[in-house]
Order: sequence, then C-alpha cells, then structure tokens
Amino acid sequence: MLSKKNSILNFSSHSLFGRFILASIILLPIFIFAMGSALINTFKYSQIDAEKETLQAQLYGVLSVTEWEDNQLNLPPALAEPRFNQQQSGLYGFIYNTDGVELWRSRSAELLTQSLYQESDSFSRAAITFDEVTIEKSQLLNRYSYDLEWVSDDENITPLRIVIAQDATILATELASYKERLWRWLSIMTLVLITLQLLIMFWGLKPLRRLSGQLKELHENKIDALSNDYPKEILPVTENFNTILLHEKNQRERYKNTLSDLAHSLKTPLAVIQNHLGNQKAHNTIIDEQVSRIDQIITHQLKRAVTKTKQQGIAQHTHKLYIKPCIERLTTVLAKVYRDKKITFNNMIDDTIFFTGDEADLLEVLGNLLDNACKYGNSAVTMSAGINNNNLQIFISDDGNGIKENEQETLLARGQRGDTAQAGQGIGLSVVCDIISSYGGGITLKNSMAAPHLKGCCACIELPIK
Repeated sequence: MLSKKNSILNFSSHSLFGRFILASIILLPIFIFAMGSALINTFKYSQIDAEKETLQAQLYGVLSVTEWEDNQLNLPPALAEPRFNQQQSGLYGFIYNTDGVELWRSRSAELLTQSLYQESDSFSRAAITFDEVTIEKSQLLNRYSYDLEWVSDDENITPLRIVIAQDATILATELASYKERLWRWLSIMTLVLITLQLLIMFWGLKPLRRLSGQLKELHENKIDALSNDYPKEILPVTENFNTILLHEKNQRERYKNTLSDLAHSLKTPLAVIQNHLGNQKAHNTIIDEQVSRIDQIITHQLKRAVTKTKQQGIAQHTHKLYIKPCIERLTTVLAKVYRDKKITFNNMIDDTIFFTGDEADLLEVLGNLLDNACKYGNSAVTMSAGINNNNLQIFISDDGNGIKENEQETLLARGQRGDTAQAGQGIGLSVVCDIISSYGGGITLKNSMAAPHLKGCCACIELPIK
C-alpha cells in the first residue's frame, strides 16, 4: 500500500537525542551513586584508621606513666590527657589482668558499671584488637585493646591488658555530616552534568537538524544540493547523497527528453489521422474521440515532463472535478471496447463527490483501474466513493477471480502482472501509483466483499481533500 506516513519523534527509541538523554539519566546517577559510595567507604576507613592511631597514642600515654611495684599497679592520680580525669568525658582507660580482674580505671570511667574486658578473647602477647562495643544506655564505644607482659625487676612476668575506649558518636557524627555534604554536592553535580550533557548533545546534533532542514528545502526545490560544510563524520553521507541526487537528476532529464521526443514524434501522425477523420466524422466518431483522447494524454505527459517536481504540477491545478461524470465518460467508451463481455457498469457515486486536481490525472487513474476491472472481471463492475477522515475514497470492484494475497503488493510495481494471458505491459498500475502518490494519497488492492456477486478485485483509492 502506498500511503502518506507521518514521522513521529519517539523520545527513547526513534530519537538519537532521546537515546542519549535516557542513557545519561540512567547511567549518570548510577555512576554518581557508585562514586559516592566509594568516597564514603574511603572516608569511613580513613576515619577508623585515624581513630585507631588516636587511641593507640592515648594507650601509649597511659603506658608511659604506669608502674608495677610490689605486685601492685601504680599510676598517678591525674593523667596528662585531661579527658581521662573528667567523668563521662567520652575517653576511658582500663587495665585488667588475664582473669579479667580490673586493676585500674581512669577517673572518667568511675561511673561506668560495665566492664570493657573481652572475656571471650584469650590473652596473647602484643595482641592488638579494635572493635565497637555497646555499653549501658546504648552508648557505642570504639575499643582499643593491647596485651602485654610486664617484667619486674626480679624478672617476674605479669600479663596485663590495657583497654582504651572512646565515644563512637563523634566518629559517627563526622561520618553522617560527611555523607550529607557529599550527597548534596553529588546531587548538584549530577544535575549540572545532565544539563551540560543536554547542551553538548543539542550542540553536537545541530548538524543533523541542519541536514534535516536542508533535506526539506531540497524536497521543496528551494536548493539543488546539500552543502559541503558538515562535520567530517556526516560529510561522506552528504557527498554520497549529492552524488545520488545528481545521478537521479540526470536520469530524470533523460526520461524527460525521451518522453518529450516520443510525444513530439506521435503528435504529427495523430494530426494527420485527425485531419483524415475530419472528412468521415459520421462514420468514425468513436475513433476520432479516442484519437483526441490520445492527443490529450500526450499533451498532458509533455507538461509533466517539463515540470520540475510533481508537487509543482499539482499546485497548478486546484479546480474541482466531479467524479461521477468522469466515470460515465470512461464507462461509455469501455462498454464499446468490451462489448463482447456485455459488462454492466454500476455507478453508485454521488453527484456531489469531487476531486481537486488535474483532470488528465483523474482520467488516467480511473481509466487504468476501470480497464483492469473490465479486463479481469466477468460481467459486472461497480464504482462507489465517499469521504472518510478528510480523505476522498474511490472503490472500483469487479466480479472476476480476484487476486492472491501475496500479489496485493507486487501488482503495484512497474511491469508486474497477475495474468500473463491478457494483453499489456504491466505498467498501468505503476502509473496509477505514481500519480496517486504525487497527490499524497495511496492505493490498495484486495478481494472485494462489497456484494455476493462481486468477489473479484477491489481497488481502493485514497486521496487527501485539498
């Protein structure tokens, strides 16, 4: 079927701009989220490492003032770190023996009722552990433990475990604050990057929009060829298109010249025949009418040959042509041509139905289709017409054998025929298609179901109302 197709821009699948935007909207947030998660983990582990170093430094500070005398642990009442001396300061120190018996605690831990000794762990010399522990009132602490063996002057060895703990909410607060700032800035960066991506794609696809505009101008005959100042990625396409365009232009010129030569060659013999028939009008009325019709066709084809585009040819003819009288003129002639078949023509077209365009085009289309209906039908041909969705529809049906489903498209191609036993070159339907498509219309061939006695082929013409 030849029909006018409207190209609709589909944002995701039929648009390069849409594909790029969709990919950016999906992939960029995923990338930003992955990058943000990696930065948060990196910051978290760096904070944990810094926390370990801080607690280790505090442990060494406690260890430096620790003394073991007479099987008794001695530490100064006040330590150098002020937080050890202030209750509930968030920094706590403990010293245990291997049985978990508390030997010392800092003044800051005096109000704590829960031991920070890790009973499940076995004592191991120089062992260091770092973990989180929850104590009373759901307080979360970072705990740093160090196992050592104290050697006294008399070479007695005493295993000790020093535990330094610090309030973990400080680290959690810093991490939460970092996350909030990071996600805020990454969200802003995402919006900025998507905006920049839009601008970049809009700028990058500008040559394609320009190419589309030039193709439209080319179609409207405002320019003769595409310009050659496109980016190097598009330039081969435009150059090849111009080459094809030039080839087609030369080919059309050859066709035009050939058609013009043929028309001029035929007009002189036809003029002689007409002059000869002028003396025998009573006897040769039909022949004279057909010769005049041939002369009209040649004149019309000459006009089409010198017309630059089909659209320009259409614009020159915008008067109304009522379809029913044209059908009657054609059926009168075809009834005589196919008088042996005694074909019954049923013209059901309303008197008000009209076509806007060239009369020769209308007669060419209807003449070819009616001729096919008479040729392949048996004894009846029906014509009807109507208006549907602002389109003119004309139906021509016959009572022949119809057409095969797989032939409904191929019969519209030049040189294709459904019945090689009948005379003809197989170009009639192709000419019909060319004329109809020049008006922005379409034609379909199908088996008729209009009436029980009409089960042959039905040709449906659809033309936009101008």
